[in-house]
Amino acid sequence: MPELVASAFRALAGVRGARAFHPRGRWFTGAVTTTFDAALPLPTGRTEVVGRLSKGAGTPDGVPDVLGLAFRLPGPWDVLLSTSFARVLPRPVRTWSSARYGSIAPFRWRGRLVWLAAVPDPGQTGSAALEDLPDELRFTLEVSGPWRPVGRLVARPLPVDDERPPLDPVVHRPPGLELAPALLTRFRERAYRGSRRGRPAGQDPEVT
Repeated sequence: MPELVASAFRALAGVRGARAFHPRGRWFTGAVTTTFDAALPLPTGRTEVVGRLSKGAGTPDGVPDVLGLAFRLPGPWDVLLSTSFARVLPRPVRTWSSARYGSIAPFRWRGRLVWLAAVPDPGQTGSAALEDLPDELRFTLEVSGPWRPVGRLVARPLPVDDERPPLDPVVHRPPGLELAPALLTRFRERAYRGSRRGRPAGQDPEVT
């Protein structure tokens, strides 16, 4: 079964000539500013980050899609969030600022399950098109149990989507932080591996 998952994602990436999921996107630079909260091992204070805004299915122009928000914290810790509903359900949306971005699957930290979300400031974009991204997107970061704000993220999209170091939440996470459930983590590990291997020659196979 594990190799079937990897093979399926490898084939999908090969057909697309790009990542199996989130094939279209824009990288960004920005900053995360957080206060201490024991729910997750987030850095305290201001941290410069690099990340990527992307369309999950890769729909063209402003067609609704499950939108992705990924960024790298020190460690490294790669955080991947998607527009979602009720914590665990991916949600296609019409604009980059019309829905919260959630971790979908929870983290397990010090024996507790915790979800992380980025809530966009309203009214920042007019569609889900990559070309419609503003010069700056602003988010409030929240953790569950109950939901509460722990910081802010400011993302400044770059002009083009290019190849950068890999964002892999399975490999890049703080010691002691687990992705739950374990079965889903194993599935994601095989899926990322298959997607990397299926990308065209000339593209960095280590970039997810």
